Amino acid sequence: MATEIELKYLVFSKNTAEIISSLLSKNNIEFIESRTQLGNCYFDTPDLNLRKHDMGLRIREKDGMLEQTIKTAGKVVGGLHQRPEFNIPITEKQPDLSLFPDEIWASTQTYQNIQSQLVSLFTTDFERQIWLINTARGGVVEVVFDLGEVSSNGLVDPICEIELELIRGDVSELFDLAELFLTELDLRPGLKSKAARGYGLWGGVKSVPTCMPLTLLPINSSDNISDVFIAGLTHTLGHLQKSVDFYIDKPTLSALAVIKETLSLMEHGFLFFEEYLNSELTETKSELAYFSRVFSWVDHLIYLKEIVNKTGNYRKKINYSEDLVTALKLEKRRFPDIDEVKQIFHSQRFNQLQLSILKMLMPNRKLFTQKVDDIRMVSFATAQLSKSLNVLIEAMAGSKSLTSDQYIEYAPLLNTSLHTGIWFADLFDEEDRTKYRAPWLDIREGINELQVLWLIQKQLQRLPEQPEKLVNWQNSKVDNLLHALDHSKQSAMATQPYWLY
Repeated sequence: MATEIELKYLVFSKNTAEIISSLLSKNNIEFIESRTQLGNCYFDTPDLNLRKHDMGLRIREKDGMLEQTIKTAGKVVGGLHQRPEFNIPITEKQPDLSLFPDEIWASTQTYQNIQSQLVSLFTTDFERQIWLINTARGGVVEVVFDLGEVSSNGLVDPICEIELELIRGDVSELFDLAELFLTELDLRPGLKSKAARGYGLWGGVKSVPTCMPLTLLPINSSDNISDVFIAGLTHTLGHLQKSVDFYIDKPTLSALAVIKETLSLMEHGFLFFEEYLNSELTETKSELAYFSRVFSWVDHLIYLKEIVNKTGNYRKKINYSEDLVTALKLEKRRFPDIDEVKQIFHSQRFNQLQLSILKMLMPNRKLFTQKVDDIRMVSFATAQLSKSLNVLIEAMAGSKSLTSDQYIEYAPLLNTSLHTGIWFADLFDEEDRTKYRAPWLDIREGINELQVLWLIQKQLQRLPEQPEKLVNWQNSKVDNLLHALDHSKQSAMATQPYWLY
């Protein structure tokens, strides 16, 4: 048995093989280069018994030789794949499960029953270019560039990806090579294996991930601070990458909003734990803040879209002024288009950020400056939740009623408090938490609507003539919304925080 430890990236550059060879040569990295054609056929039962147990079975044909492989349950973190696998030479193009060790099968599986039901589901055919690298530290890394396709049921999905697999040595040597490739290749972490993509095709459609905001992170009260920080980063990094995948497949503003929210949530994680974190992690926190700012325009564009959308709540009203509609549409054109956003996701800087976080998640990485095992997680979470709430209440409690500008000004403090709740939500009762957060979430929604009305007001002020009917409507709408926000604020402040029960 071997355990694969590899980094996988989707490639969006031309002349990839030439660039890889040139990079290795320019950096005096010793390698042996080769090329081969690979054909793979994947098998499972009609009810996907293997898939349900997170197993993958294939027969590979290479240079006239056949090999059957089964990969068992592993894990994928930020593009780093770790999966045990068993490889056995065979002479027929039909798998023989009896050749695999008995211990790989779950108690609910009988390999004889699986054997009798096996069918071919999909194939992967690609040319593989290989660089076998001897590192300066005595390790061995295999880099492969695969170019071809996955096919099933008449559907085809292209393959264009590189994999960096650790043969011998320390996993940090994978990261060193990945950082080198990021300097000249347009890449994005590959979360799905070829097999996962093949299963998607066999099911009749290309598999598309979902894209929803995070509402909590999977942590336990028995975890120490280090465990919670790592678990939170692991979950948010995976969510970020899945959301980027969703956007690439189906570009929407809502997906960008989830990406922006996830980056901000990750940044706040560093803030919550910064008292204990090594100072060397400051750069990663700064990069998260940078990309949160890079996508700061997303909310603005969502507000604009809400206004100019023909089926939106505001379009009927703003039609009173053709000049206003024209001005808003021109404003909308100022923002990055889909191709420009994709360039960000394939950029060296964005991928280097993800690689830096992935490095932090590796075993034996020292992230904390002091021992944190004795700090009770619930006590720590309670302190963080109270701290962020007190800052928010101190700002908002100055008067019974707040102005539009004040609500908009306090929005970042509200987001910090809500993000604190997401980080530590799993430590507390769900019903209590949901009830407490409801009025604060109402306030956030109200502030978002205020932003929309603020945009209308600013565009109205730029017009040579302001339609009186539209101005009166806008002022009335703001007054009613402020009244509702003040009511939600009073309700939120009067409710006892769930972490103090």
